[in-house]
Amino acid sequence: MHSSAGTYLTKADLNRAGGGRNTTWVAPALQRSDQILRGRIGFLDIEEGLSVHYSNAVDLHDLHTEAEAPPGLTISVFLEGEVEAWIGPMRIPVPGRDSDGCPGAPVATIYAMTQPEKFLRQARRGCRLRKVSIGISAGWLEQHSGFAASDADPVRHFMREHLARRVWTPGAHALSLAEQIIAPPTLPPFLFQLYLKGRVLGLIEEALLQVMTDQPATAATRPPLKAGERQRLQAIDSYLQTHLAEPINTSDMARALGLSATSLQRLIRQAHGCSLAHHIRAHKLDRARMALERDGISVAEAAYMVGYNSPANFATAFRRAFGLPPSAVQDR
Repeated sequence: MHSSAGTYLTKADLNRAGGGRNTTWVAPALQRSDQILRGRIGFLDIEEGLSVHYSNAVDLHDLHTEAEAPPGLTISVFLEGEVEAWIGPMRIPVPGRDSDGCPGAPVATIYAMTQPEKFLRQARRGCRLRKVSIGISAGWLEQHSGFAASDADPVRHFMREHLARRVWTPGAHALSLAEQIIAPPTLPPFLFQLYLKGRVLGLIEEALLQVMTDQPATAATRPPLKAGERQRLQAIDSYLQTHLAEPINTSDMARALGLSATSLQRLIRQAHGCSLAHHIRAHKLDRARMALERDGISVAEAAYMVGYNSPANFATAFRRAFGLPPSAVQDR
């Protein structure tokens, strides 16, 4: 199913378009006839184990939805978007906006999942999302004869690591393919499916090339996160959010989470590849940036909100983290 540009889409339209995909509409409470989006979307099962979803639409509500992401590979190319989205405990990077209020640079990701994970999406009214997402099952890849060759080992290893991911800036060819998927021509159904499949395969090629040529040194040695560890990571983020304005003591934090300080440090390094102190600072600065962009608060208010007593020290830390001063990202 795909919609036309300029179309208003209701909750019922989206449920039908999703082809039975299980989506929970958390907030706000909407009726099936309520309009949700304005623009173009599409969901298509190209063949068994290969699907594509594309969107060029504006949210009409501050919308919070949840769905189940199936095992396999998920490839996303975000051309424009300010939504917040997570796969399990991992936040999906999106372009956002730059210091001048213009759309940020496109970003692409590929995630591997060995088991189902919750997909969560939070969007703001009036924000446009332009993106392509491709779902690939392990079976779809395995049916291709070349997948058994040794040069596909990096892809097989990647797929066996739950929540492994790569993030990159899509090249000009990938951007062109994504744009063609988002704004397809009017074709008979058979030709339309061939049109989409050809472009989807091009994006898969670029994504798998990232996996085969850009392997972090720790990828082979880092064990996959277990279900209990992912739950602890979610508890860590909740703790940090609750204590956003306070100095955080490692021992107190570990005790509150039922962990030793050593286990807490080890889990953060395993999941995020950095120290606990770095993760705490990054979490605070990320929340401050969101408040500056969305709520129009002052730099001083943002500093105090995340526990900085000195706006000057906050501004220094912010510039080091994001490469620009906090005043540049304020919602003007």
